[in-house]
Amino acid sequence: MDSKALFWQLDQAESRQLQRWESWIKAVERSIPWREMERLDKASGTQLSKLALLPEFQVNITGLGKIMADHGAEMIGAGMAHGDLLVAELHKKYRPRKLADLPGWDPEKATPTPEEAISVMERRSLVLSGDVGLQMEADIKKTMVEYLIGTSRDETESRIVDLLQDTQERASLITTTESTYAYNRGRLVSFKENDVDYVRFSAIRDGRTSEQCNSRHGLIMRLDDPRLADNTPPLHGRCRSVLDPLYSEYQPEMLTKENQDWSKVVALPKGWRAA
Repeated sequence: MDSKALFWQLDQAESRQLQRWESWIKAVERSIPWREMERLDKASGTQLSKLALLPEFQVNITGLGKIMADHGAEMIGAGMAHGDLLVAELHKKYRPRKLADLPGWDPEKATPTPEEAISVMERRSLVLSGDVGLQMEADIKKTMVEYLIGTSRDETESRIVDLLQDTQERASLITTTESTYAYNRGRLVSFKENDVDYVRFSAIRDGRTSEQCNSRHGLIMRLDDPRLADNTPPLHGRCRSVLDPLYSEYQPEMLTKENQDWSKVVALPKGWRAA
């Protein structure tokens, strides 16, 4: 399978997702109650009494959660589809036989089913959208309060623009990282369904390759190895590494001691959880 075409598809999906984020952020901006705030600012009364009448403002966290969950499901589907293609290429290259003819293998529960993978992405989306939405809501409410206690309209709008830009940049980080998370889980689902018994870590090796991914590039691990959960990309923010399938029956020469030695890999960033 052409890796350039594969990553082009992922980039296109991420671009569409960032456009959805941008639309959501613009909707948040449009919902800021400027008219009510200006009316309250011009009304008589103390600043304290005005703050008590601060207009209601809420961010549509549910809408953002759905945007993220839908993208997660799309990436799981892409990972499964690409995983199936990679498996088919291995069969075609090494031995044209049916999957049913391959040796049986009983993978452990660590590899998710499609339903489990999508459920995980839905739960992750709820948490992430809550984090982003509540922080954004709190920051904008803070600027609303500052406006009512004397900050100019121009300065307040400038601060809000900065907040929205920060959220857009955070959206880019989340989209790339979560795309890699869902995509690789989709691949694992495909590998499990196709009785793949090993996976090979594949990093995009360029000037931006992290030390975590670079130290794992080319290493091999059984699909039922309990360590796989902590070595499945993403291993850091904006990670684009993937797991490739490997059948021990087709490529036994790959199963060297060196290729299976994970003792020298670089530790994940502090606080990072891959599983």
